[in-house]
Amino acid sequence: MRYAASAATALTVAALALTSCGATAPAASEPTEDNSSTGHIDTGMANGSPALADQLTAPTAESPQLAERVEAGELPELQDRMPAEAVTLIGKDGVGQYGGELQMAMNGNDDDSLIRRYAAYEPMVRWDGDWSSELTPGVARQWEVSEDATTYTFHLQEGIRWSDGEPFTSDDIVFGYQDVLMNEALTPGPTEYLMDPEGNWPEVTAIDEHTVELKFQAPHGLFLMQLARAEEDGKFHRFPRHYLEQFHADYNSDAEQMAEEEGYEDWADMFTAKGWVTLGTGFDSRWMNPELPQLNPWIIENPAYEGTRVTAVRNPYYWKVDEDGNQLPYIDRLVFDVFDSAEVIAFRAAAGNISYQDRHFDHDFRPLLAESMDEYDFSLIDVTSTDMNTLLFNFNHIHPDEQMREVFTDLNFKAGLSHALNRDEIIELVYFGQGEPAQAAPREGSPYYHEELATQYLDFDLDLAAEYLDEVLPDKDDDGRRLGPDGTPFTFAVDVATDRSVEHARVLELAQGHWAEVGITMEIQSMDRDLRNERRDAGEFDVYVRDGSAGLQDAILRPHWYMPYGDSGAYAWSWGSYYLDGEDAGEAPPQDSPAWRQWEIYDEILVTADQERQAELMHELLDVSAEAFWTIGVSTSPNRAGVVANDLRNAPHELFEASAYQNPGPSYPALWWWENPDEAVADDEEDAQEYVDEYEGEDLPE
Repeated sequence: MRYAASAATALTVAALALTSCGATAPAASEPTEDNSSTGHIDTGMANGSPALADQLTAPTAESPQLAERVEAGELPELQDRMPAEAVTLIGKDGVGQYGGELQMAMNGNDDDSLIRRYAAYEPMVRWDGDWSSELTPGVARQWEVSEDATTYTFHLQEGIRWSDGEPFTSDDIVFGYQDVLMNEALTPGPTEYLMDPEGNWPEVTAIDEHTVELKFQAPHGLFLMQLARAEEDGKFHRFPRHYLEQFHADYNSDAEQMAEEEGYEDWADMFTAKGWVTLGTGFDSRWMNPELPQLNPWIIENPAYEGTRVTAVRNPYYWKVDEDGNQLPYIDRLVFDVFDSAEVIAFRAAAGNISYQDRHFDHDFRPLLAESMDEYDFSLIDVTSTDMNTLLFNFNHIHPDEQMREVFTDLNFKAGLSHALNRDEIIELVYFGQGEPAQAAPREGSPYYHEELATQYLDFDLDLAAEYLDEVLPDKDDDGRRLGPDGTPFTFAVDVATDRSVEHARVLELAQGHWAEVGITMEIQSMDRDLRNERRDAGEFDVYVRDGSAGLQDAILRPHWYMPYGDSGAYAWSWGSYYLDGEDAGEAPPQDSPAWRQWEIYDEILVTADQERQAELMHELLDVSAEAFWTIGVSTSPNRAGVVANDLRNAPHELFEASAYQNPGPSYPALWWWENPDEAVADDEEDAQEYVDEYEGEDLPE
């Protein structure tokens, strides 16, 4: 068999990803080729993403640019730069051709997440394009997990080299862990994904040149998922020891003097600028320092954070090939233009000046993109967001006012308000008829979908709403307004961040009228996001609204909408902080609160390695969520639209969007290629910036 696709076929180690050592992987399913006129290959990915082959391939060819450098003596021969047998990728449009540029748009200079998602999704283990439950090999070709989920052994892909040609080995991982992540001068905050559920750091050992072992004191059942999620894409193995030792005081006695000569505050300041994240800024050295060796398909050329264009060029030592042995990536250069307006980005896309992008396109942009795509030769990407709800009403369960707290924590009150919402009207008028009525629950298609939680208290029924509310606030004044426990009309205010979503303000205006029908007075308090969050963190709010996230695979990693967990679940932010960090960080809930039972279940999830058992426990946790009914939802989030140039091949036209997924990284941008690469050239930086003057503040079409 020449190649095989889908997560299930990604080497026999896939079945070990979340199970004990020695388990047997399911048999690989052999793909078939489509014999239609398109000639598309079935990669095994439902959304058409490229996939990992089950066999390695000897490198046979390289881009003309690199061949010229070899001829000029600037680079070693291909066989001396790559593994003898390289990781192999396959795409639906088959073997491609070299050349061209991929052009995207950043929303502000600090939008480096966009760079990371395209150029740097190279984790130890990774999601596949379909975001299935199986994890596939990344930098690690295979791994074993002990039965008690305390010991993780990773076998690295052999022959990988840093972008300067030096070998990548387990010593780089040990250096990154012991000398960077565990060095308080360089990493003062906890690297939480590396801590077991009891807060212990692992012992990290290089078994041999290509094998590294992590031994935790307590079981760490979600560790592999944490490695695959977006935020931790490079922290574990991004540190080239041979390059960074010169800036580290433990390895170079002259490091302080070097720092002073180069104008840094101290050696730690110099080290973070050269190879880590600058403290207090979030600026990532991968996008600032072109000399920093990396493992990614593209490496930085024109640095970020300081201008209006960022570029990245092909890594001559990238360690993956296509099925014919052609070294990847196909595309020569990534171009990221920097704007400070999502509307300007929308007009850039509408004019055909963005090659592929789903980030920063709101629902309101769809009409503009749809009316322009035929003229400018692009198509729309169907983007399934991890967001599981358009808007959540988070009533403050720890309100400082005892009477407000008593009402807000009463399930009858929330059930009554939920039945009083005319969700069909909201969906039609605000979301253009897209979406279905829904509560805060994982989406259909998620392994954690919970029908009862998703569908309870949804019917628009004013009589039923009144029955529930009569159990809590039975008395009314002459105008029909319900009276609170103190005998005055019961009123609450809703904090909404209008700088983040105009749609949320529109929903509240409709809800205000709906609830007035059942005697409830709601006031709308519009403010910017920072003030809204400040009030949330201080507990100085009645109701806090925002969209609901973590609705797919990430529900088990970020359960804050389903139980009090950290400060993100605003309905009980202090309880959630208590769970994570103890009484110094938050307030303990009453002993009869369902939060205690949920925390017990989640504690068990954290120490369970078996994926099926994790899913069972998550469903138990959501059973309690249904009983608690923490927050009121409105509707499922409609799919968003992105853009893809019609000439771009192997790029999926369906995509998931989530911070934990790092879209479109799992779809292997290194394998994308242009049908006509000579025409795929970014416009001039100066021309690109003219869009700011022309379109900033421009109204979008209805």
